Amino acid sequence: MKNLLLLVLLAAPLRAALLARVATTKGEIVTALQYDKAPQAVANFITLAQGTRAHLDPATGALSYKPYYIGEKFFRIVKSPGFEIAQTGSGTGTNSGGPGFNFKDEFTPALRHVPYVLSMANSGPNSNGSQIFFTGNTSIPSLDDVHTIFGLVTDPASRATVDAILTAGSDGSSITGITFERTDPAAVAFNEFAQNLPIVTQPRGNLSVTRNVAAKWALAEPLMAGDIFRAFRSTTLAPGSWAELTAAEVQLGILPVGGTYNLPPLTLDNATNDKEFFNLSFTRHPGSVTPTALNTRFLTIEVSGGRIEYHFNISASGGSAVYTPDSGSALPFSFSVLSFDTTAHAFSVIVENLGINPRYLLIKAGCDSATPSQIDCHHSTSASSGGAYSPFASGPAAVTR
Repeated sequence: MKNLLLLVLLAAPLRAALLARVATTKGEIVTALQYDKAPQAVANFITLAQGTRAHLDPATGALSYKPYYIGEKFFRIVKSPGFEIAQTGSGTGTNSGGPGFNFKDEFTPALRHVPYVLSMANSGPNSNGSQIFFTGNTSIPSLDDVHTIFGLVTDPASRATVDAILTAGSDGSSITGITFERTDPAAVAFNEFAQNLPIVTQPRGNLSVTRNVAAKWALAEPLMAGDIFRAFRSTTLAPGSWAELTAAEVQLGILPVGGTYNLPPLTLDNATNDKEFFNLSFTRHPGSVTPTALNTRFLTIEVSGGRIEYHFNISASGGSAVYTPDSGSALPFSFSVLSFDTTAHAFSVIVENLGINPRYLLIKAGCDSATPSQIDCHHSTSASSGGAYSPFASGPAAVTR
């Protein structure tokens, strides 16, 4: 009798502990959130959907507690053999947009892109924000350890809703509401506010204006690693009149443990307009270990059959490099830097390799942890010989001094 009871229990469907009920114009998608395997992604989804954590309005740069996702269209539908996804959550209805912060990847072999999962969309390692996607009735192994899975869609009715969204095509359906249900003590105990997620606030400080010279903002608090200051400006307050002042953005990279930095007054613009309105934000990213520059540093990326080590010169405009195969002779070469960009948990750099192929590499590296001498990363690198970029390599990477 005990053996029979055990077999019956094993055959019974497992009840999820933490459910998200995503209401759409095509029906409801009940999703089992994997809070034990991807706690930051789950906490981010809950707090954005409920409006209990601040984000930035991508159109104005204003701080907002408006519940995210409600009214968001599934703006990107891909439905082809072996690849079916329904993407949403940009805040703009396009591929661009997001909540004004990023958080790190959460990969585990226990979660793979099998049919009907909920996963984070991103633009490279450690660039998660608000964009999400559901997969359809297909496995997509190429997305494993590239995108963070944080939910499973298991019941037939919910899967049929995903199928209907896919059939409707891009912009053919939208989210109308999201509610959450916790069904056991562990789910009730999960604290979405204790997962070390980014915090978006309005910066404390003082504005000083000298007409036709400068409008400046003096921050009243020191910066820590991963802190980002952003400014948006409008001269009319009319919809569509806001523009980000990218020259005023400041991000602080990795510092000694416990280190802070007092920033001098920031120039927002030259104060030539009769009226100016500013939306200022201050985003703190706990656990950031990203460098703001690569001057005099070494960047090593693992590639198929070996590794490439770039040594950046003092201006970070280029330097010397060497490709070391797993077997055979090392190949030294020179390189130039075409662009460099950094976020709180990642950076990207386009290098031109001189005299070897591939000529151009776009290296996107997520920065995961650090010691005083090394930043451990994971990278996704694309290659070009003068045309479009295509996947080249991915794997471990490191930045050293």
